[in-house]
Amino acid sequence: MNIRLRSAVAGDYDAVNAIIREGQDEHAEALPDRFARLDQVVAMGWYRSFSKQPNKEIIVAECGDKLVGVAMLEMKQSPSFEALVPRTYAYLNELAVASTHQRQGIGKKLYTASLAWARERGASSLELNVWEFNERAQQFYASVGMRTLHRMLFTDLT
Repeated sequence: MNIRLRSAVAGDYDAVNAIIREGQDEHAEALPDRFARLDQVVAMGWYRSFSKQPNKEIIVAECGDKLVGVAMLEMKQSPSFEALVPRTYAYLNELAVASTHQRQGIGKKLYTASLAWARERGASSLELNVWEFNERAQQFYASVGMRTLHRMLFTDLT
């Protein structure tokens, strides 16, 4: 299988949205009090903002003429609190592979490309959030060397 990575273009919007929607549906099923089922998961304005700013990037994976994966990245600054060391880091908003192409190394290729993108921009780290129910994602990120930095806890008041 020949996988090609490239920067997304405006015409990729529908395919990118479809791939990310698969993950959104999994989240909505696992946590219906937190995630909605949507047709358009990625807002068009948000998608366009990634193509117009040098500190943002959408990397897509193609297999033949079909889009099968996506990574959405942006550079961020740590909050300016005296108690925190100032730093610039890359944030991985989305990393998703179409269900028809999972477990074929595409996610790892997208992750490796994300690391390279972050390093090229001087990021001190690559960070992301993963929901506790999402054991497959946690296993994937552990397999590429990511570690847990912190956990967010909650108490349900309803």
